[in-house]
Formats: sequence, structure tokens, C-alpha cells
Amino acid sequence: MRQDIESWFAKRDKNITIKHDKSLSGRPGEILMIYSGATKGAHFKIHVDSLFTLVGSSINAPSYLRNLNLYVDKRDFKK
Repeated sequence: MRQDIESWFAKRDKNITIKHDKSLSGRPGEILMIYSGATKGAHFKIHVDSLFTLVGSSINAPSYLRNLNLYVDKRDFKK
């Protein structure tokens, strides 16, 4: 998922650079990640929340993306 998010931003806007900061543990089927982003005049944090549908209980069971949210908190935005 990290590779998909980074490649999407690289294709979408070449002026934005992002770097993965950390991943947080959520409930089973939930991934929480934080990225640092920058343009020429601004620095910001991008929060990614995603939910997956789990098909089985084993560690190698397939899962399917159900919901993905990206947001920037205005308190994390600096010029």
C-alpha cells in the first residue's frame, strides 16, 4: 500500500514530495499511516486511514480494500 500511495503522488503532481514517517497499529483490517509532504513553499503531514475486508484469519489470507481516506490537518500545514 505504501508503494501505491507514493507512486500515485509521483504521477499526480511532480512538485509534491512525500516521505513515509510512521505506521500506527489499528484494529484488525485497519492501516493508519502518516507521511511528510512538501512543495516549494509549504510543509505538511498527510494522514492515511484505510479499512480492509479480511477474508480469513490466517496471516496469509487475502484482503480487499474497502475504504481509503487521505487528509491534511490544517494544524500540520506550515509555509
